Amino acid sequence: MLPTIMKLALALVVSSVLAGAAAADDGAKSISLRLGGKEIALDAAARGRIAVLSREMFSRCGPNTVQHAHNFGLAAAGVEERWKRLLEGSRLHVVFAEPFVTESHLGGTLGVSEALIGLEQQDFFVGPDFSRHGYAVVEHLRCEYLPALELACLPELAPHLPARYRETCASLERGADGRIVMPPPDIAPSCS
Repeated sequence: MLPTIMKLALALVVSSVLAGAAAADDGAKSISLRLGGKEIALDAAARGRIAVLSREMFSRCGPNTVQHAHNFGLAAAGVEERWKRLLEGSRLHVVFAEPFVTESHLGGTLGVSEALIGLEQQDFFVGPDFSRHGYAVVEHLRCEYLPALELACLPELAPHLPARYRETCASLERGADGRIVMPPPDIAPSCS
C-alpha cells in the first residue's frame, strides 16, 4: 500500500502528463481571448482552430523589429511597451506547445513560442502582430493575411466582435473547403 503522500504525488504527475497531452493535441499550451475588456471562454474546438491558424499566420511575415528595425524607425525601440499594452487590450494570445520558426519575406528566421494578435484595433482589421521566443519580443508587419482573416472570422468570435467584423467576414470569398481565398482589396492591406 502506497502512503498517502506518494499517492498524491503520483496523481499530480499523471494529471500534469494528461494536461500536457491535451495541450499538445491542439498545438498550444494556452490560448486566451480578450475582447472589449473581457476574457472570453473558448471551447476545445475553437482553441484547436485558433492554434492551427495562428501557427499558419506566423509561418511567414513581413519585416520585424529584430532583423529589420530600420523599417520601424524609432518605433522599434518601443516594442515591449506595445506588447504589454496589447496584452491588456483586445487580442488573441497563444502560447504554443512547441516553438516553431517564422520566416521573414525580407530574409531571416526567428523562433516563435508565443503569438499576440490584435483585434478591435482602430487601424487594423487583424493586428498588430507580435511574437515572443524566450525574452525576445518581436513585432511583425503583415504576417500571412488569409489565416489572419480566418482567425478574425471564426464563428466562435463573431458574437463578441463589433458588427464591422461580421459584415466584412460575410463579404469574403470562400473556396470549396470553406476557407477564405481572396479578400477584397480594401481589406487586404489592413491585415497589419
